[in-house]
Amino acid sequence: MKKFITILFVSLVILVILLSLSLAGCKTSVVDETSAVETTAKETAAETEAAETKAASDEPITLEFWSWNNEGAYPVVHEDAEKRFTADYPNVTIKREYISYSEYLVKLKAVLSGEEAPDIFQIPWAGEYTELARSGKLLPLTDILNDGFPEFFPNVMNAIAVDGDAWAVPLDLNTLQIAYNVDMFAELGLEIPKSQEELKTLAAALADQGKFGIAQGTKDLWTAADTFFAHVAYTDPTHTLMAKADAGEIGWDDPVFLQAAKNAADLIGAGVYAPGANSMDAFVGAKDLFVQQQSAMFYPVGNFITGGITADIDGAFEYSLFATPPLKAGDEFLPTGGVAEMFVIYKNSPNIDLAVEFMRYMTNDEGKDVLVANDFIPSSAYSGDLSAKGGLYENMLSAQSKSQSRVVYNTEVYTAIMNGMQGIFGKEITPEEFIASIVKTAK
Repeated sequence: MKKFITILFVSLVILVILLSLSLAGCKTSVVDETSAVETTAKETAAETEAAETKAASDEPITLEFWSWNNEGAYPVVHEDAEKRFTADYPNVTIKREYISYSEYLVKLKAVLSGEEAPDIFQIPWAGEYTELARSGKLLPLTDILNDGFPEFFPNVMNAIAVDGDAWAVPLDLNTLQIAYNVDMFAELGLEIPKSQEELKTLAAALADQGKFGIAQGTKDLWTAADTFFAHVAYTDPTHTLMAKADAGEIGWDDPVFLQAAKNAADLIGAGVYAPGANSMDAFVGAKDLFVQQQSAMFYPVGNFITGGITADIDGAFEYSLFATPPLKAGDEFLPTGGVAEMFVIYKNSPNIDLAVEFMRYMTNDEGKDVLVANDFIPSSAYSGDLSAKGGLYENMLSAQSKSQSRVVYNTEVYTAIMNGMQGIFGKEITPEEFIASIVKTAK
């Protein structure tokens, strides 16, 4: 009897174990089936999302692009970037609109006052830049420019910064120097002056030969202002004070600005400039004096005008460039410069990512190749082929990385600088009166 009970007990235990294993197998099967269903659902959702993304990327999109530079080679540069971009993004159309500069800002401010504006638009470097950067209408670009863009020169980054943020994509640069007649210098046994004292001596030697020194037409007021900026490059060893004064962090009565004005007045008084500079036929008249070899030098000159000068000279003589000389022989020559074309992105654009990507195409290596081919100066280092370029272009290219700012964003102050420097050229006001007018305007 005991044996029977023992057998029965063991049989029941085995039966319980078998039933437990069977139930566990069913549970595992159910779990596996549930997991499979969940995985399939997730994969389906991911495939659906990918399909929707692809469908969205295939939808026609238009990017609006505004500029006022519809002359010369700038449209060639814009169009090349457009072709490369749309080859990779065939669903995107770039709608380029060129508006005359006289109407540009009026039209731009009108659309920005509403809820629609072009996705990408050119912006001036003058006072309007600060105003628009602080308007809340532009996309801040500090972090964006660190992702897929070239490393722009530090002086360029300083120029596009407002209140600690970068707001523009800099395309190319203008650096201003003094053009000089290489053949005339050689014929008269003259050399590039290594200091401002040597520049005065050079001008005197030219006068003895019946030639003017520097032709500069200050009827175009901006050229007079650039003389001031050229001297600030040497009186301010930190190369930061003009930006600080422009931002209101220091006063325009800082000694470096008065000294710069005095240095300019000293050169004017010494006869370095062609007489009557403030009443000549402006910039073009000064250029003609140089082309006709009545003056040995011409200022200010950058890549925006070298093509025209070369065409006008038509092989009559060779010319090259040097920066306004330093105060002391042996010091580095410092050209002045700034961003030529720069573009911003509308903060409320429905296509911000594509707008940013288009600007990458404008400034990448292929974009820089096109700039160089058309004699523009990229705003970042260029390592491409220069075998087809001459020494004049290489001179301008090498000047970019060390050029000092010629930018004042406060429109009223910039106007005061232009008017005041014309007064100094005309010997109508003193450097002290010039500075006093800027200080008064800044208040």
